Amino acid sequence: MPIIRTTFWGALLGGLMSLCGCGTSPEVTDGETPAATVVSEIEVSGFDADGEPVIRKLSDGSLQIQFEAMPPFFAEDAGIEEQFDDFQAKLETAAGVAVAQEDRELFVVAAPEEDTAQRIKTWLESYPKPE
Repeated sequence: MPIIRTTFWGALLGGLMSLCGCGTSPEVTDGETPAATVVSEIEVSGFDADGEPVIRKLSDGSLQIQFEAMPPFFAEDAGIEEQFDDFQAKLETAAGVAVAQEDRELFVVAAPEEDTAQRIKTWLESYPKPE
């Protein structure tokens, strides 16, 4: 086992550097990348009056579409929940880019185009409702 001797000046320099943040990693542990943060939110109105979705633009360039409920409340009220079994595919077609369903109410667009958020908003706001 090697013997490591710390000199007074080495210890002082090391202490000062650690106070300045040198030698620490920026919020990254075990090779993970820092989580993306929300840059802006786009409100959607007209999709489901009892729980409108929100489109979030994230710092990594991706989009999240968060629904209050999926299937939406109007589908449950009308008994047409099965029409939303392939909602991810319909959303992907409307967006024109790949859309992943992360969980029941969260959809993610990892690589959106410049107008993807607006296309999704327009499509959701004009989504046909049962009469």
